[in-house]
Amino acid sequence: MRVFFTVCLFWAVFSVGANASQENAIPDPPDVAKLNTQPWIPARYKVVREQLMGKECGVLFVGDSITQGWEQEGAEPWKRLFLPMKAVNFGVSGDRTESMLWRMEDTGLAVKTPPRYCVLLAGTNNIGWWKGKQAPEDTVKGIREVASRLLKKFPGTHLILMEVTPYGPDPRGPLRKRQEEINELLRKPGLPRTTVLSINRDLLNPDGTFREGMFRDKVHLTAKGYQVWADALLSFLSAFTGTAVRPRFLSSRSMTGFVRVLSAFIMTMPYFLNAASTSSV
Repeated sequence: MRVFFTVCLFWAVFSVGANASQENAIPDPPDVAKLNTQPWIPARYKVVREQLMGKECGVLFVGDSITQGWEQEGAEPWKRLFLPMKAVNFGVSGDRTESMLWRMEDTGLAVKTPPRYCVLLAGTNNIGWWKGKQAPEDTVKGIREVASRLLKKFPGTHLILMEVTPYGPDPRGPLRKRQEEINELLRKPGLPRTTVLSINRDLLNPDGTFREGMFRDKVHLTAKGYQVWADALLSFLSAFTGTAVRPRFLSSRSMTGFVRVLSAFIMTMPYFLNAASTSSV
């Protein structure tokens, strides 16, 4: 019996020490390749590999669940706007920068044709996983490492580096503060062929709270939120595609009507100009 109690006491002390050690552990540096181990990952990674390997690629989207969400909440603009550009989604829910680096190395990003653009949104899970304890400099180091490897792999690509989208509805919360610190560092120059793009003003009210209808939870976008992101990207992405990109508020029918009205206006313009010049003489 005495031995039993001694063992129990030892185990209790060990457990408390281990938990305290884990609680106070310093977050892994971003250059340590460590896989995301959530149970849904193998199935999603299989899909990602199939979408990527040997495929033509005009625009490569790299990220976590917010990027993956283009195929869910963002499916309408994804299919209408980006698939015609041969967009490839390399987003895996739960991925931190460490996991992205591992997947990039594991796949070799072996697309058939190099993308003209890469869109990178990373860092959200670095905030959430470590509950804001990872230093913003370390998170940005990981994001920049992902960006640098994309630019090195595809020397002809232009990188659109997204600022981290708002984390949590409380503008004064510690995780939102950490997200803003990360974005402040991301704005500093240092990467070639890179545009830093933010959609956060369009997702938030002036007081920093979530705009209605933009988020389905504390971090993930709704269909309305993805349309905001799509609109922000169009000025960069529509220039190179051979497929006309129509604004979301014009259907094919209204486009046809608009073209007809415009053509009629152009054809009758000489008449009105001539009439105006005659009346002024």
